[in-house]
Amino acid sequence: MADPSLIAKPRMEYARSPRRGEAGRGMGILVFIATLFLVLVVGAWGGIYYYKQSLTQTLDGLTRELSQLEEDLDKEIIQEISRVDHGLRTARSLLSAHIYSSNLFSLLEEHTLSSVYYTSFDYSFEGGVSLGGKAQDFVALHRQLEEFRSLPVVTHVKLDTVQLAKEKESPEVDFKISLTLAENMFRFR
Repeated sequence: MADPSLIAKPRMEYARSPRRGEAGRGMGILVFIATLFLVLVVGAWGGIYYYKQSLTQTLDGLTRELSQLEEDLDKEIIQEISRVDHGLRTARSLLSAHIYSSNLFSLLEEHTLSSVYYTSFDYSFEGGVSLGGKAQDFVALHRQLEEFRSLPVVTHVKLDTVQLAKEKESPEVDFKISLTLAENMFRFR
């Protein structure tokens, strides 16, 4: 800082322009920042332009390769692949509609009481299952009916006939049951 002077300066000194060093510093920083910004913008634009050219060349190469592969394909092989694909789709649709009737036998095996056995069996997909059999007594028959009614895949249980067996040495109960089953029971293994 300059020494303070108590003597007044002539008017000419106030009219003089400021020193060059003081005014040029502010403008020099602004020019430097503007130049730096210009260099960054030009660099970014150049990078984007180079990247675009690279992508265009890659796309052109892949397009040529695809057209070459299309020319190399044999039409007979394509028809054979199409025929095999159609066969696979047909097989899948047949399997999805397939009925696994063995599920019914597994159900009867797992849920038949030991005091009950079957003497006749009739099955149709629309009509359900008709079972004829013998039970040890009326209580065993009742338990068997309740066992069937508790199963979620059995939608309806009907006791068609019931009578005492004609043999006198073993007082068994002859019966005939009709079961209506849910359709999804036969679709899954």
